[in-house]
Order: sequence, then C-alpha cells, then structure tokens
Amino acid sequence: MIVKDLSNSFSPYPKSKVKEKQREVKEIKKKSNKLAKLERQRDKKIVKYGECDFCHRKFKHLDSHEVYGGSNRQRSMLNGFVKKLCRKCHSDEKILNQLKIYTQKEFEKTHTREDFIKLIGKSYL
Repeated sequence: MIVKDLSNSFSPYPKSKVKEKQREVKEIKKKSNKLAKLERQRDKKIVKYGECDFCHRKFKHLDSHEVYGGSNRQRSMLNGFVKKLCRKCHSDEKILNQLKIYTQKEFEKTHTREDFIKLIGKSYL
C-alpha cells in the first residue's frame, strides 16, 4: 500500500487531520506486518498436504484454520490452536464448533478453565 502525502496546498483537510490519517495508515501497516509474520510462522509449522485433522482423509491441499478466529486469531496462532482441514471440513460450521470444544478440552488438560477464559474470552463447554 502506498501512503500518499496529503499535506499539499490543495488538500481540503487541515494539516493536523492529514498527519493523523498518515499515523493511522502506519499503524494499520504495522499490525498487518505483524499478522503476516505470524502467518508465515504458522505455515512453516503446518504442512499443506497430508491428513485432515477432522475427517482423517488424505489430501494434496489442506487449509490452515485458526480454531478461534476474529480478535482471537493471533492468540490461536501463538498458542498452537491451528488445525489442518480439508476444504469440505473447513466450510462446515458444525465441524468448526466441534473443533472449538475439542481444543478447549485439550487446553484444559494442562491449564484451568479460568486460564482459557482469560486467553480466549469465553468458554465453549
């Protein structure tokens, strides 16, 4: 993404607004760079071919799926809550909900439910 200098004399915005916008763009870029780095690390750890973690069938291409997405996507990558799924399993909402429950149960074998809630924000059990 190219950041244009909007502070020319023809800009309808005051200079303070322009600088604020430029700072926002830099922050977004910084966040996206961090996320891109996390995704590259995730992809190194996960093989893109092999067996689906849910249906256990073999495929030449598997999708990496962060079990807890949205605002918890980075936490999922950092804590290893990433599964290899075939396209069919990856598009099934029931399967994705079952993975959330299973992953929480696995996490709670070594941690408490309170730890999970602090990490993800809610319990799926």
